[in-house]
Amino acid sequence: MKIRPITKILSYSAIIAGFLGSISVAENLKGRVIDSETNSVLRDVNIRVIETGKVVASDKTGHFLIRNLDEGRYRLVATHIAYDMSDTIIVNVPAAGNLEIKLKPSPWVLNDVVITGTRTPHLLKDVPVQTEVVSQRDFERTGATTVDEALNSSIGITINEDLSGQGATLRGIEGDRVLVLVDGERAVGRVRGSIDLSQYSLNNVEKIEVVKGTGSTLYGSDAMGGVINIITKRPSNNISRGHVYFDYGSHTSFNPAADFEYGNDRTGVILGAKLFSTNGFDLDESTPHTNGQEQIDRLNFSSKARHAFSPGWDLVGSGRFMYEKRNWIESEIVEKNAFEDTTYTYDDEEVNKRYEASATLGHLAGDKYSAKLRLFGTYYDHSWDKFADSYWIDTSNTEDIFLEASFDANYVIGQNHVTTYGLNYNRQDLKSSEVIDVAKADDSYAGYLQYEYSPHRAWNFVSGIRYENHSSFGGHINPSINVMFKPTEQMRFRGFVGRGFRAPSIKQQYFIFDHTAAGYIVYGGSAIESADLDLSGLTFEDLRQETSINSSISAEFSYGTIGLHRITYFYNHLEDLIDFTLIGFPDPYWRGVYVYQNIATAVTQGVEWESRIRLSPSFDLSFSYNYLYTRNLETQEKLINRPDHTFKFYFTGLIDRWNAGVSFWGDYQSRKLWVPRSNTGGNEGAAEYAPHRTRLNLNIFKRFDNGFETFVRLENLLDETNIEYGYWPGFEFFAGIKFNFSKKK
Repeated sequence: MKIRPITKILSYSAIIAGFLGSISVAENLKGRVIDSETNSVLRDVNIRVIETGKVVASDKTGHFLIRNLDEGRYRLVATHIAYDMSDTIIVNVPAAGNLEIKLKPSPWVLNDVVITGTRTPHLLKDVPVQTEVVSQRDFERTGATTVDEALNSSIGITINEDLSGQGATLRGIEGDRVLVLVDGERAVGRVRGSIDLSQYSLNNVEKIEVVKGTGSTLYGSDAMGGVINIITKRPSNNISRGHVYFDYGSHTSFNPAADFEYGNDRTGVILGAKLFSTNGFDLDESTPHTNGQEQIDRLNFSSKARHAFSPGWDLVGSGRFMYEKRNWIESEIVEKNAFEDTTYTYDDEEVNKRYEASATLGHLAGDKYSAKLRLFGTYYDHSWDKFADSYWIDTSNTEDIFLEASFDANYVIGQNHVTTYGLNYNRQDLKSSEVIDVAKADDSYAGYLQYEYSPHRAWNFVSGIRYENHSSFGGHINPSINVMFKPTEQMRFRGFVGRGFRAPSIKQQYFIFDHTAAGYIVYGGSAIESADLDLSGLTFEDLRQETSINSSISAEFSYGTIGLHRITYFYNHLEDLIDFTLIGFPDPYWRGVYVYQNIATAVTQGVEWESRIRLSPSFDLSFSYNYLYTRNLETQEKLINRPDHTFKFYFTGLIDRWNAGVSFWGDYQSRKLWVPRSNTGGNEGAAEYAPHRTRLNLNIFKRFDNGFETFVRLENLLDETNIEYGYWPGFEFFAGIKFNFSKKK
């Protein structure tokens, strides 16, 4: 009788033990998500467990934690708005270690966030202002190392080499009427018109945003043809990483670069440096002057730091420095008498230095209000010297100082209204040996207001107006309106019309280039009045602002990550364009006196077609065609250096099993009206047609799991050159290495 209770206790114990033994111990699954191409960590990636439906997100260090999984086999899928969805990942729980998931960036950047067109963040596919983006992925695939190289394959953008360097023409509007920004800050250094984009390294550059058509409503003068915004990387949180690059190639060119990043919860710093050096080339050594590229030595330094005082307040500071030296040989034929010419040969040396610094205090109040207060300053020092037989004979020195204080804010009203507004003050000082009275300055004040309204999910309207007042030319008002209609997720229609303007530069007003030895002199529009010459019988007028009416309409069709097609018609009417013109031949200038004047009214219009197709998960193809019609309405002639037809293509493929890839790209330009340029930047000689041109390029790369990469880049495979029209360089070969490393804090 006493044994029975013991038997029951033992029986119950066995049942409980068996039940507990059948219950698996809950396990946690840890891992990290990284970019498959850059090895950088990715935050806000959703990781979904198919069997349970549970979804977790990666944190700012790229790490994720899935809790309370029973032992067994699970399937995971990782998704992020800017990346392709991962393949199904099979894991066994408990896992032997941390899981690492690599995501491949989307084949193009429809889901990238852009800001230049509206000063408010929008997904690229939903921004009402048509915007082109050249991403870090794009210029890494082509091996581009400077901004001009990165933009070469973009539709509607032509990179032209002129006396300023590599300038960008947007939809037929030349680079001196295109505003170049770095993180929204104005670039200076227009030595002879356009900004030399080859001076800007891609070190620490995240992407380049291009808005074609006037941006004067938001950005004021110089944005008459569009805006190119070079956006640098923002320091990350809780990470240390670095990037080392080196290539060597044709013309004894070498190009080392390095950048490093450190960040914790509240503070981050990025430092970068790049050196470029080339001996240049001369395609025709039978002539006394350089037919090709000059010798160049260039050094770039960049830095950026951020500190978060609180979740709503942060401070971002940046500093950049560029040093450049160029050497080339120039020659000039001068008529000695009726029977004999004399050839003079000169050694030219040019040195450019650029210093830039900014501080931006940002405030974010929830998701309704944001504001930025920015102080920015830049100093550009240009010097040029000409020597004959080691004797100095001519010089030019220019110091360009630009200071800006600005306030910008965004305010969200309800669900469908956003206002963007701002105030800014600019001061530009120019000191030059070629400016009357040596030093001149221009002050400007501006305010703008933009209103974005979405009455329906299919419609978006953005209207804006800006008032800008210059100390030299008074006030100017620039309105614009953008409309986007989205009947489906796949179809988008965009329309735009706006007014642009460009105030005459200090150089165009007060410039004096006295080249008596060559028999000519060039005056600014306001400097001619002080000329010590007999101007009787010569006519010239006071300078006026350049103005434009820009418009475009586009239709876009996309189908997921498989393809995108877009067609755009644009029309630009340009008034009072400034260039220098011949007004007469008073002694001693037997080749003439030239004066900057408003001399042209012009039209540029055309059609752009762009297609991007994903051939397979590893192969992408994009191509574009641009038809451009231009006319000087005063002479009914075409505008120079603008081809009627341009075709561009880009193909890239990745071979996963070899961890290698290839990029093949090129362009074709039809013939174009061409005029030789004088050494002051104006036209010299009769117009003629330059022949068509085709360029093909190839980049092959191999990546290793430790962050190491090797590559070989071949440019101008057809070796097509034409000395007379400046079609160079010929075939070039480059080989190099990259190394990326990162460490989580």
